[in-house]
Amino acid sequence: MKIADIRWYVVPTPFKDFTMVVVETDDGITGVGEATLDYRSGQVCAGIDSAAQYLKGRSAIGVERIWADLHDRIFWRGGPADMAALSAIDQALWDIAGKSAGLPVHQLLGGPYRTRVRAYLNQWWRDIAKGADLVDLARIAVSEGATALKWYPFRFLPQHEQNWAVRPVEVQRAVDEVAAVRAAVGPNIDLMVDLWRRLDRAAAAQFCTQVAPHNLLFIEEPVMAENLEVLSGLARQSPVRLATGERLAGRQEFRAVIERQAVGIVQPSVIRVGGITEMRKIAVMAEVYGIGVAPHNPVGPIATAASVQVCAAIPNAVMLETYANGVPAVRDEFMSVNLLLDGDGFEVGNRPGLGVEVDEKALKRLATATGSVRP
Repeated sequence: MKIADIRWYVVPTPFKDFTMVVVETDDGITGVGEATLDYRSGQVCAGIDSAAQYLKGRSAIGVERIWADLHDRIFWRGGPADMAALSAIDQALWDIAGKSAGLPVHQLLGGPYRTRVRAYLNQWWRDIAKGADLVDLARIAVSEGATALKWYPFRFLPQHEQNWAVRPVEVQRAVDEVAAVRAAVGPNIDLMVDLWRRLDRAAAAQFCTQVAPHNLLFIEEPVMAENLEVLSGLARQSPVRLATGERLAGRQEFRAVIERQAVGIVQPSVIRVGGITEMRKIAVMAEVYGIGVAPHNPVGPIATAASVQVCAAIPNAVMLETYANGVPAVRDEFMSVNLLLDGDGFEVGNRPGLGVEVDEKALKRLATATGSVRP
């Protein structure tokens, strides 16, 4: 079974452009992957085309060898756009492997550790831009089945006010917002906040200490992950566990964070770290140090399906980030078989491969509207 063609489609959405990849074999089996990368779809698609020139005519079986060849020879070991391209191809090849064997990917990874993957909701707060109250939106999300919510309490700060200009009054406002949401949803709902790397160590320490009574599950990226001295120092000060990883590309970048135990939870993104192959290895590294995995996943339906397969097979999965069903609405237009959120999680299922299928005609129609298609 050889790789016959690799096609990509860039579908615009109100949140970000979804980049979807289809790998076709000469015996008609197709696999799907996702390479969504904010603001960089052009570079990602160029990387996919480079990989396609190398892969056409090669066997589609043997994901580990293909991964290594692409990573070490074609993409020169990294960079976010190239890693996104590699990630999508890797997901698609696992999808093909599962379909060829008649098994879901989690069976190829060693079998299910769990049959349901818990999820936490992002974008539940999106209507706040229309003047809705954050507390009311939290109550609505919980009433619709969510048991874990994440949001961005420093979202109102201007983009340039990062790392050094956050005033104590802004820290207090963010703490008060967390307190208000906690009071509204009660003690049994897990709450998380993403600080978008906006704080210096002093402000981050102030926030982490003051917010501790409100029982956050984790605080995501309070400071830049690239500075491990600051991050690990803050981890020793914070009474709340920290999380990071959405911008880290591959196990080598995660290694230092894990070995320094700079966080309590790592957040690899299946579309940025190198796909299923690399996410699994990062999870194993984290397990050695007693660190949980909560994959970063505010993206499209293929990445969600791939992440669910990994989370099903690893013991240290905490939960998976996701949007609510139908958010954004266009994601339902190009999926002929989709994986939908059921209450507060995803049923793993036993469909072969990733368990989902795209409607490639719909993908082409949606992508052609912007000229973003490689037929």
